[in-house]
Amino acid sequence: MKSAVRGVAGIACASSLVLMVAGCGGGSGKDSADGSGSTDDKQEQSAGVGVVSRAQADKLIDHYEKVNNRANKNSDPKLLSTVEGGAVFEQSKSTFKMQKTWSAKERADYRNPFRYVDRKFYIPRKGTADWFAMVAHSKSPGEKKGKYPGILVMEKQKSGDWKMIAGSYSETKWLPKFAKDEDGFVKPVSDTSVMSGSAMAPDALSDSLLDLYKQGSAKNRFRTSKSTNAIRKIPKSQNKLLSPHGEAVFSRGESTHEKIHALRTKDGGTFAVFSTEVREHDRGTEVSATIHPSDSMKVYVGNTSAPAFFVDWLHVSSAYIPPKGNPKLLGTEYDMTGAAAGSGQDGEMPGTDT
Repeated sequence: MKSAVRGVAGIACASSLVLMVAGCGGGSGKDSADGSGSTDDKQEQSAGVGVVSRAQADKLIDHYEKVNNRANKNSDPKLLSTVEGGAVFEQSKSTFKMQKTWSAKERADYRNPFRYVDRKFYIPRKGTADWFAMVAHSKSPGEKKGKYPGILVMEKQKSGDWKMIAGSYSETKWLPKFAKDEDGFVKPVSDTSVMSGSAMAPDALSDSLLDLYKQGSAKNRFRTSKSTNAIRKIPKSQNKLLSPHGEAVFSRGESTHEKIHALRTKDGGTFAVFSTEVREHDRGTEVSATIHPSDSMKVYVGNTSAPAFFVDWLHVSSAYIPPKGNPKLLGTEYDMTGAAAGSGQDGEMPGTDT
């Protein structure tokens, strides 16, 4: 989980577009008063009452950093799978694949070790969740820490192991204040399909993000931000590349890795980290049109041309839902996780029902 590179298909030429590069890193920095290790008045949580203790959370993150750095150095997805799962692992695997298209300097930069600093843990009470969240900045040796924080979720697996399964870097230093119980533990949302006082149900966030691709007018549209503007530009850029003999159509992809983790906020709203699968269908609008894949797409499809291509993108995002009004997209990380040639202009993607 260290960078997101978006490939763009074009007619008659290969093309790619780098939208963002984000690092995952950290260290055992001190938690602030608003972290999960304390309530607003700095009252310490009782040991053993949370999903994990603050000390246990620190150790889990330390272990994650160590293994992640080793895996990144050798582009080793098998090793990384011991500490990562879900959407984050899918993104990391795609990043390892995409390194074939990178320069030697880019690969070297990615393999630099990192740590999470200024850690703040947000830990639910034991029995209310099987996960905890961390907000922290990434930092590599000799470099300044990241300007904006990463928002990460570590979840206990059925095997008993803990894995990082979601993470998104914010576009702002602002985060809502989280609601806490009398012992200082944050309050997870048990049913993300209901509104529970917020302006919308957390499950609707994924639809709102997809709507940014479709250029529609969803009822729960995100407030305008850097992240929403960046996503809205993608369909326009793609269609400009494919014009005048092709077009790009966006829809929901397979929901294999879609998941949401949400916490209640002090003002009665909700904060959530969620994943969204987006499928891009690049196709010719004339029978004779041929699509030539970008360098990024070639990692999955090879150096071949076709009347149409399907490209899968996986987002991991964070958002705030206020008690009233539209939600705010705080940040999003996304990677190309697959591509395949269609059998014709409107042909189905191999191995799917869409």
